[in-house]
Amino acid sequence: MKKLFIPVLFFLLISACAEDSIGPVSDNTGEPAPNFTLTSLDGEQVSLSTYSGKVVYLFFYGADCPHCRSNGPVTETQIHQTFKNDTNFVAFGLDTWNLPQSANNSFKVATGITYPLLLSARSVLISYYGNSNAYDRSVVVNAEGNIAYQGSGYVNTDTDQVIEIIEKELSEL
Repeated sequence: MKKLFIPVLFFLLISACAEDSIGPVSDNTGEPAPNFTLTSLDGEQVSLSTYSGKVVYLFFYGADCPHCRSNGPVTETQIHQTFKNDTNFVAFGLDTWNLPQSANNSFKVATGITYPLLLSARSVLISYYGNSNAYDRSVVVNAEGNIAYQGSGYVNTDTDQVIEIIEKELSEL
């Protein structure tokens, strides 16, 4: 029985990260971004509403998801590093697998992400996407608090679009 458990667990983990397992996804572009308050790895309470007037980039990830671990560095080098010096920009990662702080610390080290990571965000993912399977996704919230972009594919498939949207939103401030 134990010999069967590990291959089945591995299959389920890989299946959970497969793009075609996402199911129906809500596209809320143009709608008000659902507010949230989550705890960061540093123990700080972070609320989206606090960043009204800023362009906010959200990276929905699973701390142990192989795709997310591959794409985390993309969010850091191509998105966060590009805009981090603009005082009207902020980025957050949201762990949608609700894994413990230790797993998220490991994710942060493995990906090199320097922006804040927020814990226990599955309910936030559901409020944005309508399901809990749409992780490894990018969302951009504009300064008015509306969803300016909601990714429907893995982060590495829409990075150029995300950068264009962030540039556009920042230029309008």
